[in-house]
Amino acid sequence: MGESLGGSGGGLSAEAPVGVLVGTALTKGAARLQGAVLMVEKGEDDAIHQVRVSCRRLRSDLKLFRKLLAGDWSTGLRSELSALANACGEARDLEVIAALVRETANSEDDPEHVETILTTLTVGLDRAAKRSAEVVTGESTAELLQTLEVVAAAPDLKPKASKPCGEVLPELLAAANVTFTQEADKLKPWTVDDDWHEVRLLAKRVRYAADTSAAVLGDEAKATATQAAKYQELLGQHQDHCAAADALTAMAADAAAQDDPELSFTLGRLTERHRAARKPLREEFLTLYHRP
Repeated sequence: MGESLGGSGGGLSAEAPVGVLVGTALTKGAARLQGAVLMVEKGEDDAIHQVRVSCRRLRSDLKLFRKLLAGDWSTGLRSELSALANACGEARDLEVIAALVRETANSEDDPEHVETILTTLTVGLDRAAKRSAEVVTGESTAELLQTLEVVAAAPDLKPKASKPCGEVLPELLAAANVTFTQEADKLKPWTVDDDWHEVRLLAKRVRYAADTSAAVLGDEAKATATQAAKYQELLGQHQDHCAAADALTAMAADAAAQDDPELSFTLGRLTERHRAARKPLREEFLTLYHRP
């Protein structure tokens, strides 16, 4: 979850056309993604995750500026970025789940069962990471980077993009905030996991929107990004436990089908710990969110 809060540009004038910021954001986003791809090619740690983050940030900027973009080119671009991010998803999820299992396993658990579970997760992670790397370093990603470079240099914009940043950005950021608060207001301790996950995604969208806007709006937007990051952190931890519980439940079903009830029992114990971990995180989020 440790993503930078650095803005998309430094000290852009509020009087500058907002279209300038669109180009700046896309240029920086393309460079960030290119750097992440190079990390994968070099086999560096956290590379797959950085590709995923870079795709999400670019998609967030395209969504933030969608009413300023002419034509339908951004729709296809967002779809390609989504596909690339999804190709990196399984590896990242398994990495997080394995780390959580190591963290939550204790002396009450059969050590051989824990080792079996971790081995299964690690083997799956290695295979998923290899598949992700093949996609990231493949021809389709190279073509996507070329497209981003061309688009960022001269994005096709609507006339509204000629309006001053100081006039347009507050409206765009406010719209992202409204969408987030509408859904966050509905959350209750008993709300289903998927709804909590959706609010997490909306918090991330506010964070990225504020991060991009901070190039013009300054401290106010930075404060919004910082607050959204706090929400995202809590909800990210919540989602990690949900994903771990789901994965372990599936493994327990497989163990039962293979007539290994003892392993299935251990998996069930671990699953319940992750489900129980949701409660304090939900309470902490609701306290923070509703704090005056």
